[in-house]
Amino acid sequence: MEHFGKWSGGGNVDTRIQGGYENVPTIDIHMNQIDYEKEWQRFLLEYVAPITEKMFPGYYTKAQFDLAFVVRYKPDEQPFLRPHHDASTFTINIALNQVGTDYQGGGCRFLRYDCSIQAPRKGWALMHPGRLTHYHEGLPTTAGVRYIVVSFVDP
Repeated sequence: MEHFGKWSGGGNVDTRIQGGYENVPTIDIHMNQIDYEKEWQRFLLEYVAPITEKMFPGYYTKAQFDLAFVVRYKPDEQPFLRPHHDASTFTINIALNQVGTDYQGGGCRFLRYDCSIQAPRKGWALMHPGRLTHYHEGLPTTAGVRYIVVSFVDP
């Protein structure tokens, strides 16, 4: 993504998405900007869908997604993300680099449950319901650069 280099400005106006308005903007690059949608769909179907079906018995997903993107958090750019709900049935969030080595701080806090989670290592995923129940925020990255891939998945 850094080589591609076309990071969004992190503003509410975003012509890349339907409606052109981002309620909770991030500094990001969408998978469709780098022509990676087919590979991402395959990843969701092969790896995420089976886990989803175990976590949420009776729920079967086709792993369809409108948005999949890599977010960059930097202390002097966008260190955190304000509390919000995601526009998805469920959200997957994958750590792309290593806390303690590449960056300090970060993580996700679910306000309703007073629960904070920090990826223990690169490649670990956090999956949670998107709408209604899991109001959350991105905790401040205090040093370095943190990268995560996020996907909003619907049936």
